[in-house]
Amino acid sequence: MEKLKWIGEKKMKVVRELDLMTYFQNYEPDELIRKGYNDYITKKHSSLHLSNGLWCYFSGGEGGRSAYDYLVNVEKWDRIKAGHYLYDLIMENPPIKIKQPKKRNYPFRLPDRNENENKVLEYLVNERCIDREIVQYCIENHLIYEAKKDHAVVFVGYDKNHHPANAAKRSTNSSFKMDVAGSNKENSFNIVNDTSKVLHVFESAIDLLSYLTLLKRQGREFLNDNYLSIAGASFIGKKIEETKIPIALEKFLNCNPNINTIRLYLDNDKAGKQTTSKIIYHLNDKYRIFDHTPYRVKDMNELLQKRVKPELYIKER
Repeated sequence: MEKLKWIGEKKMKVVRELDLMTYFQNYEPDELIRKGYNDYITKKHSSLHLSNGLWCYFSGGEGGRSAYDYLVNVEKWDRIKAGHYLYDLIMENPPIKIKQPKKRNYPFRLPDRNENENKVLEYLVNERCIDREIVQYCIENHLIYEAKKDHAVVFVGYDKNHHPANAAKRSTNSSFKMDVAGSNKENSFNIVNDTSKVLHVFESAIDLLSYLTLLKRQGREFLNDNYLSIAGASFIGKKIEETKIPIALEKFLNCNPNINTIRLYLDNDKAGKQTTSKIIYHLNDKYRIFDHTPYRVKDMNELLQKRVKPELYIKER
């Protein structure tokens, strides 16, 4: 087979103008799975998200705009091969440019509540192994409920006036999850104890509840401190000094000036570790910070499940 030669700057400019959403919509439309108003994943990569003209591959710590970068960095194509492939594709079948919808501002409104929380209890207690008493506490304090329409778990965050301002939905029968339209990310799911100076930080509400369950299983009081979900992690980019701490963490610390200790339990992956590094970099001179990244598991819920249902995991050598 003849060795491919580099295709030159002019042709590469054409290649790099092809964004990944336009590529999929034109050439592999069946790969796309819609997860929200303007959020897509693919059948092949559930951790590859496309939104607002950009893509982010959370499992591999890669991101960008172009289809070329996706083929090279995610699919691990040879750079020259990827360039020739996309250029020939564009020339033979010119793509219809996919316009990215403008971000719309929606008024925040909680989803209608179901008449009971049976599906939520079954999912969180039986499948996720979270303690029933802890789930009941969250239900009684209006932190969790079951959505009427699809029976998803709704995790609610409140503003400083104790009004609902954020809600994240998690399906009880699939991997689907999304933020409710109009949610303010500053007000992510949290449990506050005004008498404590310690804040425990997690990526998700389920990881937070998993940690509380682990405390309870050890016979320890599980509401002694403050607990916050930052609703995800992000990558550092080129320079850590140009990054910011998660907005939910910044807001919580501003509203709770008594905090002097932060304990981090973010996911054991590239995004989680880099978010931990960012927080330590920006706040280490103001707070005592401890990194409790879970070891040999992905996150706190996997750690909990491994301890509750060890028979489901292969014995480590």
